[in-house]
Amino acid sequence: MENRLIKATDISKVIAGQTIIKQTSFCLQGNKAFCIQGRNGSGKSTLLKLLAGIYEPTQGILERNTHKIGYVPEHFPEGLPFRINEYFAYITNFHSHVKKELKYYTQLFSLDAFLNTPLKQCSKGTKQKVGIIQALISKPDLLLLDEPLTGLDRESQQVLIQLLNEQKRKSMIIFTAHEKQLMEKMADEHYFLEAGRLIKSNMKRSGKKQIKFQYKGVDSLHNLHLVTHDPIQRTAVLIVNSDQCDQQLLHLLNNQCSILEVREEENR
Repeated sequence: MENRLIKATDISKVIAGQTIIKQTSFCLQGNKAFCIQGRNGSGKSTLLKLLAGIYEPTQGILERNTHKIGYVPEHFPEGLPFRINEYFAYITNFHSHVKKELKYYTQLFSLDAFLNTPLKQCSKGTKQKVGIIQALISKPDLLLLDEPLTGLDRESQQVLIQLLNEQKRKSMIIFTAHEKQLMEKMADEHYFLEAGRLIKSNMKRSGKKQIKFQYKGVDSLHNLHLVTHDPIQRTAVLIVNSDQCDQQLLHLLNNQCSILEVREEENR
């Protein structure tokens, strides 16, 4: 499905007598990453649950031209009586065709050592990885993430950003975030949720180049501000100002790195 579309017309959501979303209208379209910001308690999580179909609007019309939705809540569900491997087996219904993909993700997020650990004993970061993986293996064409970097260590954050940048070639992604790096490296469009209404922002970026390279040793990564990093394939991506690109390329080559791609960052 190429023409992915979410259209809201005057939707509102009332919970326990309080209006969280107030007669807001918007249209999100295409394989892009949409960032939604707002103050704590502004209703960002409620809006994502509306988009996921967990909630229905109290009034108004919400249209989704999507087939499969992946959803990662800010807080992983408590009290699930599973070990991690049992949980994955349950949500995949023991389908053999996802085993290879599941193994790839668990290795990428360094979860192999925790697969026999009960979920209730896992840290916030480990639960977050499990939630992200369960959403990705469903192969969604709409991926919703509520503060996805919360609890993740820096390396796992970089892994996730890379995965999401790859995923948005196939899916529409809508996420909430406080972290500047996720907004800058991921978002194609920015929105603010204020007084129950979603408002588009005019935040832009320009004059940047993206460098993808392969490295031999981790020492080559010292003092580099990476956007994404795949320790399995030994590849990484960084973004630099255009006027610093040649200097950065020379630095990488002098450190025995292979340059895989250099391209302009889209203006945003």
